[in-house]
Amino acid sequence: MGIELVPLGEEHLEDAAALVTRRYRDLRQEVPFLPRRYAEVGTILPLLREVAGAAPGIVALHGGRLVGFLSGWLLPSFRGRRTVFSPEWASGAEPGHSRRIYEEMYSCVAASWVAEGYLTHMISLLADDRDAVEGWHWLGFGMVAADGVRTLAPVPGGDGAVEVRRAQPEDIEEFIALDRALCQHMAAAPVFLGGREEADRGYYKDWLGDPEKAVWLAYQGGEAVAYLGLGPASDDASTIIRDEGTASVSGAFTRKGVRGEGIGTALLDQGLAWARERGYERCAVDFEPMNPPAARF
Repeated sequence: MGIELVPLGEEHLEDAAALVTRRYRDLRQEVPFLPRRYAEVGTILPLLREVAGAAPGIVALHGGRLVGFLSGWLLPSFRGRRTVFSPEWASGAEPGHSRRIYEEMYSCVAASWVAEGYLTHMISLLADDRDAVEGWHWLGFGMVAADGVRTLAPVPGGDGAVEVRRAQPEDIEEFIALDRALCQHMAAAPVFLGGREEADRGYYKDWLGDPEKAVWLAYQGGEAVAYLGLGPASDDASTIIRDEGTASVSGAFTRKGVRGEGIGTALLDQGLAWARERGYERCAVDFEPMNPPAARF
């Protein structure tokens, strides 16, 4: 496949948006409960106009036709590093050749990013483009975050023998203790995600007092051993889950000694019932793949 590489310009944005929406519609064939609006050029095009020119971008042409593009944001400090971040809507490549197209585009544009002092590069991909995912792995990239999404159907086994109840303001100490245990878990092996600042008491108080959010606690022997928080779609997750029909898991943790007993399942089942009652359409969670309990959840 002969590819011509040229800088990304305004004249390419409509074709780039059309490519993104085609790939998104392919993904919705596998995950039909994803939001519909990201399959519309009118949703994607304004996003591309915002990002175009932020960092050097590139377009792949074949016979004068756009078959791929790669763009991104310049982040002056992401975990202390100057970073280029390409969201899942800020790049695309035609199926069947996506690995080759991404390899050619990145090989060309990465030098421009490094020349500007941005040595860390992150790209978010639609999970059904398995050739592209493998291609990026071969370019030296590894998974650092993932977004999961599911329907609001009850969870099999969600009626397990565990006491689950919605947390109230007077349960703040139990909520704080479990969330801080989550921070410690994230900083330890094999996640090693240190640097997360512990929230102050006001954060937990606001969470428990916000009618648009909910926290559930699970008890064994009268002790709170797990929690799960649920609320509107997370601003820190992939763009394509952000929708008024999405409820996001904001945090979840089960103490190590009681994992594998269905406690997380019971908590999630309660959360999904709450989301159904509030008119949500789907549930999402973002997590670190190198966190085995989170990945299994």
